[in-house]
Amino acid sequence: MRDGYITVRDRHFQGGSEEEECGEIRTSCRIGRQNSAIVIDYTEIFDGQNDCRCAFTIMNGRVTMMRSGAYRTTVVFEDGKRNTSAYLTPFGEILIGVFTNALFIDMTEEGGTMNIAYTLDNGGDLLSENELKISVELKDDDNVSIG
Repeated sequence: MRDGYITVRDRHFQGGSEEEECGEIRTSCRIGRQNSAIVIDYTEIFDGQNDCRCAFTIMNGRVTMMRSGAYRTTVVFEDGKRNTSAYLTPFGEILIGVFTNALFIDMTEEGGTMNIAYTLDNGGDLLSENELKISVELKDDDNVSIG
């Protein structure tokens, strides 16, 4: 695993709303190959919690996102498919459906980009329309000064 930076831009519309919400984080990450998968691992502050670990595993045209901490889930993104996932919060658990409308992956262990467009539903009722734009770059070790 190598050190890098990850930038995650998210954009979403709540079900039935025309109002768009956007967010962006840039933080340190680790990226590398584990077996035949590319794994990106980082810590993010989520809803005031700083114990949130997030990992993306990319393999065979599929992206799995695992989040730990107070808000835990494992979400699978597969182009044109709907998957279900338990979303555990301090207030209880809900079952969400994740339908991936579009999935673009250009990622290696050297970095790259991913774009994921998806909807979230609960029992078939639309919760939100979402888009994630993720970019990863390796840290430049050439700029390290000694002394």
